[in-house]
Amino acid sequence: MSMMQQPVQGLSAAAMLEVWEQGEGRHPLDRALLLLRLACPGQSFEALCEWTIGQRDACVLELRRHTIGDRIEAYAECPACRNGLEFELSCTELLASVVTSEATWTAVEQDGRSVELRRPNSRDLALAITAANPEQARRIILSRCVRRGAVDAEAAAWDDADGAALAGRLGELDPLAEVLIDVRCEMCGQQWQALFDIVTFFWNELHARSRRLVQEVDLLARTYGWTEGEILRMSAQRRGLYVEMALS
Repeated sequence: MSMMQQPVQGLSAAAMLEVWEQGEGRHPLDRALLLLRLACPGQSFEALCEWTIGQRDACVLELRRHTIGDRIEAYAECPACRNGLEFELSCTELLASVVTSEATWTAVEQDGRSVELRRPNSRDLALAITAANPEQARRIILSRCVRRGAVDAEAAAWDDADGAALAGRLGELDPLAEVLIDVRCEMCGQQWQALFDIVTFFWNELHARSRRLVQEVDLLARTYGWTEGEILRMSAQRRGLYVEMALS
């Protein structure tokens, strides 16, 4: 399960519009794989599906860094008083926790028993999201990603305490798969951990930027008669100058 062999390139304006158009209305899992295929064109779709969630999100972070920049301005709402809070993250700092191990299974000790764990991938999550509730989803993940020795463990073999502990161990093996940010509300003092999902966050940014791009293309095409391709091939700086002149 090898990671990208070549440096990730940022999305061009045309590529941004293309991936946005293809991904609108689709599940975040599908959107993540769309982004991976653009970032890593040398990888097959089947190989990308086998990447762990941490590896997947590391690639999306790299794509975001090269497309928009390293600095992330995030937002969270206090669960106690509903006050809105802004905080900053860095793609580079988040990438420092990516796991580079190529090993598929990792042996660990859990309550005196030896088990092997495999970090979940997109195929595992695709099955888990079909579950009726979070507990069933967890059991699906455990049935696929936990085994005793060479024999696969049945999800039903784990009680709730064991299941929660093993799910936690899976998170430890792939820390970038679930990024939790310590947040404190300045209004009421409430402290909690906010989940940061790079796929959802980056997609929302692409959505906003793509809509703005379409508006710019419409304005410049009507004003100067240029084609969409000609406008999208311009640098963002040049396109912005023409938009200012067209609006003046």
